[in-house]
Amino acid sequence: MSASLRRLRRRVLLGGALVPVAAVATALGIPGAAAAPGPEVHAAMVAGRDTRLAFDLDDALPEHPDLVRRLQWMRAGEVPAARPGDLRVATFSAGLSRSVPGRLAEEVSAPGSERAERVAETVQRAAPDVVLLTDVDVDGGDEAARDFRTNYLAVGTGGQEGIDYPYVYTAEVNNGVDTGADLDDDGVIGGTGDSFGPGEFAGQHGMVLYSRYPLDTGSIRTFRDLRWDEMPYNALPEDDYTELERSVLRLSSTAHWDIPVRVGGRTVHVLASQPVDPASGESSAARHHDEMRFWSDYVTGRGDYITDDAGRSGGLARDSDFVLAGTFGDRTGTALDEDHPSAIRALLDAEVIRDPEPESAGARAADRDEATATHAVRDGEGELVLDRTDFVLPSASLSTSASGVFWPLPGQLGSHLTPTGGDADRAGLSEHRLVWADVTLG
Repeated sequence: MSASLRRLRRRVLLGGALVPVAAVATALGIPGAAAAPGPEVHAAMVAGRDTRLAFDLDDALPEHPDLVRRLQWMRAGEVPAARPGDLRVATFSAGLSRSVPGRLAEEVSAPGSERAERVAETVQRAAPDVVLLTDVDVDGGDEAARDFRTNYLAVGTGGQEGIDYPYVYTAEVNNGVDTGADLDDDGVIGGTGDSFGPGEFAGQHGMVLYSRYPLDTGSIRTFRDLRWDEMPYNALPEDDYTELERSVLRLSSTAHWDIPVRVGGRTVHVLASQPVDPASGESSAARHHDEMRFWSDYVTGRGDYITDDAGRSGGLARDSDFVLAGTFGDRTGTALDEDHPSAIRALLDAEVIRDPEPESAGARAADRDEATATHAVRDGEGELVLDRTDFVLPSASLSTSASGVFWPLPGQLGSHLTPTGGDADRAGLSEHRLVWADVTLG
């Protein structure tokens, strides 16, 4: 028996009553469990606040492997291993952007960066098969991405095993790329306010995808150059830009990528993006809406206007398996106005995607109404503000066996990686949480 199972193999009391494994599974919502515990068990379960379960997990292992996985997640904060045949997809806004070009590449060119180690440990604790990291500088091409893989992800950190990701993808992004126009009307062409996407230099706040499975590199599609005004019925604010400026503005503030991942004989398209922060201004809210609407059009057959950077037209084939992943922002489910409803909400209502609504014990403890939150900051009065900003959304063609947000309770395994407010700032850690979902392919 493994050490983890020895830790789980224990007998505890529930008001003095012995609880059958089936009843425990039912109480935890394990699929295939009995319809309901017996009356004597139910009475014991509601007897008082200090009640504890009584069972021997040895009896549960052969029949209910999901029970062990759920208990690991709930009691210790330990992310359970993915089931055989499942593909674990994750996204994490890693906070690996630096203030000057080249600094991240220098930092991760050798082991020893504490900040990079903590990002790597976060990924290792979730152990995804495919992970999209956002907010990563890519100003030097894929050099920093590959060095981070070799010197950090592949090296065990914090008691975790290193992960070998043979396949890495990154590409140029719009962040910090000069438009050649005076978008911010300051009388000077050039600078942060005149870039296609937020950034102080080209390649800041980019994205990187790591995979244990091969990428169909010849079929990867990027949409960095797609102009905003090419989208029919777009929300581009005409009063904010001149006709010339509207003719050069790009839709993607960072990028939109379609990366096909080959898993056995099946292909799953990872649809990755990092839209502009919708709270940074009226035009940003409009752009965020249309950046998300792009995905709606892309997967629902409304993408006749879409042309990728290689000149190929059209959206995703209707029978394709896909997973939407990225830092989408806290207004993803909010309509822009009566003429521009929420694109993601439309997808959910049309049942084109399947939202697993991943939760965490950490978010639930902070605010029981925000159990799916992935972002934690403190406002001017020191109050903790939680939002769901990071998403992993499988297509309806895929079933989800498990999902979660990596945010343990204080004192649980990995909780040193998820501080909030000023503690996160002082530690140089991201205010975002890693999100993962297991999709069943077998």
